[in-house]
Amino acid sequence: MNPVPAAPTPAPIHDIVGPVWFFPWPVWVVVCVALGILFLLAGLAWGLRSWLGRKTPPTAKERALAVLDALRGTVAGADPYAFGITVSDAIRNYIHEQHGLQATTQTSLEFLESIRSNPVFTDNEKSGLAVFLEKTDLLKYARAEAGESEMIGLLETAGRLVRAEVQPGKTAEAKP
Repeated sequence: MNPVPAAPTPAPIHDIVGPVWFFPWPVWVVVCVALGILFLLAGLAWGLRSWLGRKTPPTAKERALAVLDALRGTVAGADPYAFGITVSDAIRNYIHEQHGLQATTQTSLEFLESIRSNPVFTDNEKSGLAVFLEKTDLLKYARAEAGESEMIGLLETAGRLVRAEVQPGKTAEAKP
């Protein structure tokens, strides 16, 4: 009997090692992608902030009322000439912007003639405009003197015209 040769001894088994970390992308690609995401997020934040922070521009009525309120604070000791120009401009600009009428380029008489048959204003508003424009024309062109109470009265008339309120004691006609 032949002795069976002994089998070679196997290599020793080493302990199992965890997975080897391998990063699939170069570092410069990772940095570029990170910067791109950062810029994208910053752009979205800026766009959202500007979109949410947008304010609607004031209407013609709001602008006219703001000018009239600012004038109310300067009535005491105001020059009647400058006051007449400012209050007249405020109303004429309001009428031009709100109703599309050429109040800023026409004289008072031309403007009143142009709205005579215009259904935009009631007869009460037309008569209020006539009185208002007559008083401001006296201040602007005749350089008439006006006291504080008269200027406040003009401001109140102008405010009623802008707010389309009926003057006390008068009835409004229905607008067609």
